[in-house]
Amino acid sequence: MFRDREGATLVDSGYGKFNDVTFAQVNAVLEKWGNSSLDRIINTHIHSDHIGGNADLQRAHPGCSIAVPVDEQPALVNWDAPEQMLSYADQECERFAWDDVIEPGQQMQLGGESWHAIATPGHDMGSLVFHSPKLRVLISADALWESGYGFVPPQAIDPKPLAAQRATFNRLAELDVALVIPGHGPMFTDYAGALSRASAKLEAFAADDMKIAKSVVKGMFIYSMMWRGEMALADVPAYVARIGVHRDYNAQFFRMSDEAYADWLVAEAIRAGRVRVDGASLRSA
Repeated sequence: MFRDREGATLVDSGYGKFNDVTFAQVNAVLEKWGNSSLDRIINTHIHSDHIGGNADLQRAHPGCSIAVPVDEQPALVNWDAPEQMLSYADQECERFAWDDVIEPGQQMQLGGESWHAIATPGHDMGSLVFHSPKLRVLISADALWESGYGFVPPQAIDPKPLAAQRATFNRLAELDVALVIPGHGPMFTDYAGALSRASAKLEAFAADDMKIAKSVVKGMFIYSMMWRGEMALADVPAYVARIGVHRDYNAQFFRMSDEAYADWLVAEAIRAGRVRVDGASLRSA
């Protein structure tokens, strides 16, 4: 969050499942700042884990505006299209109205400093990051994490995102950055190292579409289990047959029966330490 005169600006609002945590943290900061008002929410992109608190926060803070990247507007209008990865990937998010758009190259004031909006297509083709040249700080969203970046789809599905992510890394390498605030994980300072690791991972994926497919479906399943909490093991085959990303990726890449694909997916999630078997149920770890 950034303090701007009498009010405050929040960059991304998290996933709706955890709105109680988001509200508690936002309200604690506003109280610390002399009961400031939440005047603005800025979204880096429109995946559910970055916009999930928008609607609730706007209701709780009347007059709070929401600004989204300009290139995300078509997806917001055509809500829940597969590329937004909502119901298609078993994710949830309440629809919201936005008041303003942010253009690539636009400068904005956050916390009394000037920040530049930079287009970072790849993981999300309309996404933006925000860079303060003076502070040498980058709000990197899912374009860059300390040990990776947000997934891109296999090239057999769409070749543009992987190429765009490669161009994004090249663009980010031109920036002077001392501190990164990523969309997931703690802040970090090894900017060059993070870019090197992410680029190496991207090129490994570029050489193996199946590797990408495995990463995408495993990540989506783990994330869905995180908000579901639990699922009966006996229900997983019907689940993967019903949920679009699993149904379609299985048909195109894995070509297994629903039962075999479900067994593989559960085993991968367990191996990653993100789910566990509890009797006849699968639970988020």
